[in-house]
Formats: sequence, C-alpha cells, structure tokens
Amino acid sequence: MNRKRIALITSLIFLSDCSIESFNPLKNDLKNDVQAVSQSHKKKTSDKYPDISKELDITSMEQYSSNVLFMNLTLRNFHVKDIYLDDQGTYHLLLTPLKTSNQYFVTTIKSNKTIKIGDKITIQGFINGKVKVHDEYSFSSKYNGKKAVSVIVDHFEIN
Repeated sequence: MNRKRIALITSLIFLSDCSIESFNPLKNDLKNDVQAVSQSHKKKTSDKYPDISKELDITSMEQYSSNVLFMNLTLRNFHVKDIYLDDQGTYHLLLTPLKTSNQYFVTTIKSNKTIKIGDKITIQGFINGKVKVHDEYSFSSKYNGKKAVSVIVDHFEIN
C-alpha cells in the first residue's frame, strides 16, 4: 500500500470512531487493513538484514560472481580468524562462518571492546563483492592470496 492510501484509511478509522458509535460494516475492514499494513512494515524492517546462511551457500562463495554479492545481510556468529589493529584504532578482521572453514570474509570496524582471534561476532552490513587478501590487509602471511568476500559493517555485536 502506498502512503496516501494508508493516510486515507487511518483518517477514515479516526473519523468513524469519532462520529459514528453505531454499527459500521466498514470499520472492521479498515482496521484489518491498517493492522495488515503495520505488520508488513515490521516485516520489512526485520528483513533488511536477512541471515546470510538462508540467502547464500556460505561454504562456497566462489560459485557467485561479484555482481551477485551486493546485498544487505547478517553474518551471525562468525569466527575471527585473524585481526589487525591499525594506528587509528580500527580493527581489520578476517572472518569465517565456521572455525574450520576456509571461506573468508574481510571487514573493518571501530570498537571500544577488545577483539581477539577466536571471538565470535555477528555483523549486519552490506556484502561488497569479492577481494583477495594481500599484504595491505596486514593479516598473517599465510592468508595472502586467499579469496574473500568484503563486508561493510552497519552494526556489529561481539558474542
């Protein structure tokens, strides 16, 4: 429903409640429409960051082209494989969905809490295509040349 229709329905409900106290067959239908609209709005906000495991095969991101990997997602309970804290206090993280996984995700965040290798983190953000891990990331050299998925963080929580 568009905003004009919602405003019209809301005003009609208000007017029908104020002016007519007798039986009004439209009253219940209009209230049901408004309730349906409010429920669909709640669903949209919670679906802004769907769980990555329900949208993509996180064990093999190689099957997706970089063009496909541009979407809002939640990375739930990902493991911190490697970490680098730069001079500005920004954490550069190398993440995996499972402790033993070799599917990597890279991101940067600012946090007042200390983050350590092995911590679990949940991130809501934007998947930003594929990258290769190289020296500029300042991760351990064993990760150089590894393929990863870049993530821009909107919100995070250290678990």
